[in-house]
Order: sequence, then structure tokens, then C-alpha cells
Amino acid sequence: MTIAEYIYSVLLRPKPLRTLSNALIRAALPGQIRRDGVIVILNPNDPVVSGALALRVYENREIRFFKSVCKPGMTFLDVGANVGLYTALALPRIGSTGRVVALEPDRESFEYLRKTVLANGADNVTCVRKAAADFSGVSKLFVSESNRGDNRLYKSELSMGSYEVEVAPLDVLLKELGIATVDLVKIDVQGFEGHVLRGMRETIARSPNLTILMEFWPHGLRCAQTDPAELLSDLENMGLRILELNLRPVKDYRALIEKYPGRQYTNLVASKQ
Repeated sequence: MTIAEYIYSVLLRPKPLRTLSNALIRAALPGQIRRDGVIVILNPNDPVVSGALALRVYENREIRFFKSVCKPGMTFLDVGANVGLYTALALPRIGSTGRVVALEPDRESFEYLRKTVLANGADNVTCVRKAAADFSGVSKLFVSESNRGDNRLYKSELSMGSYEVEVAPLDVLLKELGIATVDLVKIDVQGFEGHVLRGMRETIARSPNLTILMEFWPHGLRCAQTDPAELLSDLENMGLRILELNLRPVKDYRALIEKYPGRQYTNLVASKQ
């Protein structure tokens, strides 16, 4: 953990300090950042995700892994794209022969996602203002005003309101876009990952080179009516190896789940490679 990461995630965690720091971060946020050769347009109302990006403390290990596996010609699916960091990072790596589909249901975050895509001059990105799920229709998105990365498709004690958004299974959405297989998927949907995966079973079965980078938050999964151990079993049953970010295989589901109680989470890799 860097000094900046320690200050942001540990010293400023108490609520009074976090409230003050959020106000200061909002006031100091730049309109955009440059990272690894790409531009990301920040949301000035979001001190958490956009703030962490500006402070360079956002998912640094995950970003290193993502860059290591993102290759020319890939089809990349960004599920829960927020302002478009991973979408932007993919662009110089997949090149003109690759393709990106970025999903973001939150109307505010979606506008910054579109601005990020435009800022990078990309013409091989499809932005979709929908949430991935295991059914088609509409659902309530419960919104966190202080952390646009903590919007959820289930009621949360931290939400400050809600509105309806369109939802669709990825199998259906990708078929509409004429995409049969994908190579790389990032999923960060605050515990709704089980529903996302259930809605893309056909795509997973058809994608021989698939790698998934996925948030694994046991408490959030349970809140979204998904058993964490069943999710891991489902991934293995779909032919995916489950790995930690250091690529060490996950062998003990119970130990992994117990390691991350409450608000604690990690990111896992599920791969056919």
C-alpha cells in the first residue's frame, strides 16, 4: 500500500474525516486525468471513484493485471464501466481490430463514460446505458450520491434515492450487437455479479479464450441473493479456473469467503486459459 493509499483508505475512513476529505477532494478534482497514454474524464460530484483516480490510488493491482492480459484484437466487455477507466485503458491495447462494449446504467456516470470515449477518439466502443442482469426489463437502481461506484440494483442503507433503469442479460445484448464471443470481461457491480454471470452463460460457453476480472464481495453477493460459494462453483462448472490476482488458484472457497467479512472485498480472475 502506498502512502497515498494509506491516507485515503485508512486515515480518512472515520465518517467526520471522510466527509471533510470528500468535500476537499470535490473542490480539487481536475476535469480529467491522463493515465498510461489515455484520458479519463472525471465526475466532479464523485469524490470516491473519481477522487481515487485523481489520487492514483484506484485499483492499482487490478489495473496492472488488466494491462497484462489486454491484447490486440480482443473483444472487451466493461460491466459497470463508471466513468470509463477500463474502457479507456483497453483502447490502445486492443487496437483498431478490437472492440469494447461498456455498460453503465447510472445516467450521471454514463455521461462521463461517453465523454471519456470521445476524449480518446475511439470509434470501436459501444456504450450501453443498461445494467447487466439475468432477466430483461426494468429495475430500480439505488444511488449513492457520495460514491457513484456504490450504486446497486438492490436496496442499500447507503442509497440516497433510486430510479428505474433498463436491464438485460448479456447473452441477449451481445446477440443484438452481433457479438458471439468475448475475450476479456471486467465486472464491478456491487454484489450483483452472480446475476450478471447467469445472464451470460451462453457467451461464456462460446468464448474459448475468456478471462474475467471480477469483484468478489461476499456480503454484497448475499444482499443481492447470491450465495458466494455457489457463485464460485458455477464459475468452475462453466469451465473457468478461479484465481487470485497474483494468479494463485483458489482452492478453499470457505477460507476465501471468510477472509472478506462485512465491507471487505477482493477482485478475482476467472479464466479459461
